Amino acid sequence: MNATTKTTLDLAKILAKNGFHIPALEIHTPDGRTWNIATVPAGRGRHLDGHWGPRPGSLGGFRLFEIDRDTDAPDEHDAVDGDTWTADELVDYLRAVGQPKDTTSWDRKNDNHPTT
Repeated sequence: MNATTKTTLDLAKILAKNGFHIPALEIHTPDGRTWNIATVPAGRGRHLDGHWGPRPGSLGGFRLFEIDRDTDAPDEHDAVDGDTWTADELVDYLRAVGQPKDTTSWDRKNDNHPTT
């Protein structure tokens, strides 16, 4: 954990103890992308028409949005199972997709170098 992350977590704990609600986090993966993780409380979920709202029996979890570098527009990444991500699934997914691309190899047959 770096100093910035530790300081941010310390501030979040202080805010929470003082009654503030922190509904989302912004994170940056090692590949340089920016993500927003929004908390979904139990009892809320996605309806058949796509909107989010009260949904009895929903367990809650997280929604994941990748923030477009050029437009700052969010692009939702749907959970593998169900409406929301569990913490474990979310961490595994971000760990898998958030690594820097390998720019040292290329398709030698077609001489196509990977883009960064």
